[in-house]
Amino acid sequence: MEAVAFDQLLMAQQPIFDRNRKLFGYELLFRGEHEEHAVFDNPQMATSQVLVNLCMGISELNTQLRQPFFINMTAELVLSEAFFPISPDTVFIEILENQTITPEFILAIKRWHEQGFRFVLDDYEYTESYQPLLPYMSIVKIDVLSTPPSSIVNEIERLKNLGLKLVAEKVENEAMFMSCLEMGFDYFQGYHLCRPEIVKGRRIESDTQNALRLLNILQDIDVCINEVSKLVAQAPALSFQMLRLLNSPVVGLRVSVSSIKEAVTYLGLTQLKRWTMLIALSANNKSNSTDIRQLLARARCCELIALQSKHINSDEAFMVGLMSGMDVILQIPKSELLQQIKLNSELEDALKQYKGNLGKVLYSVECMERGRLEKLFKLPMGIRNQLSAHYFESLVWSQGILSTLE
Repeated sequence: MEAVAFDQLLMAQQPIFDRNRKLFGYELLFRGEHEEHAVFDNPQMATSQVLVNLCMGISELNTQLRQPFFINMTAELVLSEAFFPISPDTVFIEILENQTITPEFILAIKRWHEQGFRFVLDDYEYTESYQPLLPYMSIVKIDVLSTPPSSIVNEIERLKNLGLKLVAEKVENEAMFMSCLEMGFDYFQGYHLCRPEIVKGRRIESDTQNALRLLNILQDIDVCINEVSKLVAQAPALSFQMLRLLNSPVVGLRVSVSSIKEAVTYLGLTQLKRWTMLIALSANNKSNSTDIRQLLARARCCELIALQSKHINSDEAFMVGLMSGMDVILQIPKSELLQQIKLNSELEDALKQYKGNLGKVLYSVECMERGRLEKLFKLPMGIRNQLSAHYFESLVWSQGILSTLE
């Protein structure tokens, strides 16, 4: 397969600079089909898509993304259980203008603030309804294009006396930058300093059905890790998303794993539930069912062979089988795919070079799948017959899995 084309719009990022014009962080902006403008009907979907693309998409700019991230957040997400499945010290959450400030909303902000999240008031409106939020804010952004700072000197001074940092946004020229600098603004954002930069890459999308099915299971307070792991393992794209999360720029775990169960355990059911909500909100397509059926059958066959062996872990065997064809499902070169997740060395060796016991199992199953009889006839007859039986049993199993989603 040729090198992956990073040609899908993931988002835009607009830099925020400090008083010395040094990069402080990025505001992440939704982009759908249009590079220059954010066109969307549902702000909640737009925010969810930005988060999913940031943490699960693949981009050449991943290593350039600079924390902290500023992410717009709707009142609905603040009040929902989907908020906020990432590490508090990686983000500033921007409270969008024109939100209805209710007692429930203020309590939610207070609760998340107590858990370490930092909040920003975007396009601050100087009204009484916003005053109860100020104790929980770290930064206030002021649109200096629509509200010249010279017209709100007293308000700026009051905000600074409260210990709040100020961002001058929509700084359009040098004169405005110097004026805001003299008035004591801490950070600056606008076309004069830098226009939004388009981030392109590859979206890793999961179909809504699988995400909602998982979410439904996670509603049960008595659900066990094994049950959740089993469902995730049966949805290849969702499996990759969970593994990608562990290695994402904002979750911060960066651990190597050897099975889907291990990945689910590291994430934890609460975090998994929140991410599944966001995936369900943002997902919009399905992968090819034939490829998925074949991949599930391969993974299941590897697992069945391992179950009859004293030397091979069946969870690891399933993982190897599942990851072996993920490049086809996601249309991403295998080398690129393996860079985005962290598997242990034994699994990587099996996937890259068919090394070790896991590699031998994977190679045998792929030979069966592809009808490479000259290779299969080199195996003892008893093993060959077992392999054949396991493979056809796996095909029936994978078809049954997919039929439950139809």
